[in-house]
Amino acid sequence: MNNIILPVTSDFEQTAQWLKTIKIKNTTFYVGVTSKGKEFFKNSKSVKVFAFVDGSAKEEIINSLSKEVEAGGIVILRKLITQDELEKFIASQSDITVCATKKRNKFSGFFYRIWAKMIKFLFDFKFFDGDVSVVAISPRVAPTAKYISNLSHATRVNRWKGVSTSAVETSTPPAKKEYSRVRSNCMLIGWIALFLAIVASITVYYLFMPVSFLSVFLWVCALLISMLCLLLSIIIYIMYHKTGQRMFKTAKREE
Repeated sequence: MNNIILPVTSDFEQTAQWLKTIKIKNTTFYVGVTSKGKEFFKNSKSVKVFAFVDGSAKEEIINSLSKEVEAGGIVILRKLITQDELEKFIASQSDITVCATKKRNKFSGFFYRIWAKMIKFLFDFKFFDGDVSVVAISPRVAPTAKYISNLSHATRVNRWKGVSTSAVETSTPPAKKEYSRVRSNCMLIGWIALFLAIVASITVYYLFMPVSFLSVFLWVCALLISMLCLLLSIIIYIMYHKTGQRMFKTAKREE
């Protein structure tokens, strides 16, 4: 059995029409839709519809629907793809399959590897080699995935051990990442402002005040700490743009 998790928070009519065109044997679609779009979807033999409160994020719906799937492989659709592409994901022999992305050139690849190693060191995970707008989990790994409390996070960053991965070409653009842009921007701007303020205060202090060993030590410590915080905020900011907000709760079902 193939279990397709399809969270829908917008473009309800378009998604409902797409769903009617997909005909794959031994496949059940688990459609999680926010309340305002539930009228476009109907339960059938191959489609199970679950309504969630308005304002639920796709990633929250994924966490909720992960508890509903039956035995078999799991495919998470954060974007719509063609039937041929979906069949390739289902037929993949790898444990986890994602969307293929353009190969990086040597220059950008060098900096990406450095950044990826920093992420691995700081947060103990790495990124999948591809886009996670669609993620297929094989029947071998699916029993483990079903009981992960946050399947959303587990399919956006790679903390898996001993699994094979591959990528499938898709014709549609990547799904938009879900995160608070205001929060991430404010965090980055705040740390940049703090770093500049410390640099400015050090400059003013040494121009007009007597220098002592203690003052130098304290200012160096403050500068190093602010630089570290700024670096972390830049890493988190980039990570949000690549994978979205790190953790999501479970969406609340409509009563």
